[in-house]
Amino acid sequence: MSVIDNAEEKKFLVRCSYIEIYNEDIRDLLSKDTKEKKDLKESPEKGLFIKDLCMMVCKTIDDFE
Repeated sequence: MSVIDNAEEKKFLVRCSYIEIYNEDIRDLLSKDTKEKKDLKESPEKGLFIKDLCMMVCKTIDDFE
């Protein structure tokens, strides 16, 4: 059982992304083009983030896998 499973009268939005960082290159493993390098950015609102990173909504544990 997870915290989400045990939460009553609450709704959650869970998203996941998968990245690879190798030799300072960042790659989005959920992207159609996994060889494309992504950029690490910083903003006052978001903090550190990876530009154009794919995120998928996950409703079950199987979605993560």
